[in-house]
Amino acid sequence: MALSINYQDSTYFLSGRLYTNQVFQIRAFFQSKATQEEQLSIDLGGLDDVDLSAALMFKQLRDEAIQENRQIKICAGSNEKILGPFRMLQDQYVLAA
Repeated sequence: MALSINYQDSTYFLSGRLYTNQVFQIRAFFQSKATQEEQLSIDLGGLDDVDLSAALMFKQLRDEAIQENRQIKICAGSNEKILGPFRMLQDQYVLAA
């Protein structure tokens, strides 16, 4: 399934698959949104698959936001299918959401 992003109730919902070849575009998209909005909320619960480079990109986005005193909330919900790459990064901020 192709990647899609929907915006509803102040949250960006991703669905489909997110892989290395899309990371730069998705990163630029969310960096742009982060500068326009006080708080950015991203829900990854609808993704069917995500690779390590995508997980790393979300970690970097979050780390950059913290350095710039912005808030980015990244949530995987109960989607166990996509947590593997985040576990490899030992990134608890997505696991706990």
